Amino acid sequence: MSYGKEYIPLVSDNLPKHIKKGHRLVFSRQDLTVREADMFALMIAHMKKDDWEHDTPHYEFSTQQLSEWLGIATKHVGSNLSPVANRLASRKIGIKCENKRGETEFDFRPLFKHISYKSGKLTMVPNDMLKSEYIEYNHGFALINTRNFFDLKKEYSKRLYELLSRFKGKGYDMHPQNITELKGMFGLLNEAGKIRADTASFKNNSVFIKRCIRQSINDLAKHPKIRKELLFIENNKGELGFELIKKGRSIIGVKFLFHWVNSGKADELNLHDY
Repeated sequence: MSYGKEYIPLVSDNLPKHIKKGHRLVFSRQDLTVREADMFALMIAHMKKDDWEHDTPHYEFSTQQLSEWLGIATKHVGSNLSPVANRLASRKIGIKCENKRGETEFDFRPLFKHISYKSGKLTMVPNDMLKSEYIEYNHGFALINTRNFFDLKKEYSKRLYELLSRFKGKGYDMHPQNITELKGMFGLLNEAGKIRADTASFKNNSVFIKRCIRQSINDLAKHPKIRKELLFIENNKGELGFELIKKGRSIIGVKFLFHWVNSGKADELNLHDY
């Protein structure tokens, strides 16, 4: 059912405890501002497989819900979120795939079929072409604490929090991450896989490590609630949360050093989403 035809919007009275995000979506290339990330996460938090049973779901949120859940004064919701919705409507993410020669590529697709804020309601319609990324979890998924995610005020801290949330379950260790792949996940690369002109300083790996990794870890480690669920471990140089992987003098990767406290099994956690 395309937007403009009759549809029954999906609404909710409660904010889910977790944002359940599939592995391919977590490790996609995306560039979202803080508010864009919050609005996108709000939809994902409410999304369930059954929503797609008959057609593309339409999610609606009231001004009062947006005010309460995103921490915006009621009178400022429209002025804050209307321009964000307009920008988010054109945002794309890059999904990792292989071409016929077995080479890794990224397929960029729009996140939404439609998104708008009108008459005191936010309407979000996800893109059908990302249906499998939205609701199939056979490659694993992240369970992201919703309120903690919304409470983070920096885009790179939010991104790291969701990446690390993919590895809550026992036996799910996070392998060292390639530095270029990390830059893509933090939204610094264009569709050709090159550093964007507006993020040129991040071409320097030391700048990237400082601003995206070190500062984000510090933000998470100091957050009053996150610090109780996520512990960072010092490396052999006394630095918190990560160690660099080098080839000669060049930084080629990052190994994150962390531990989730009393995380239990991911499937058990997910039973309490609603």
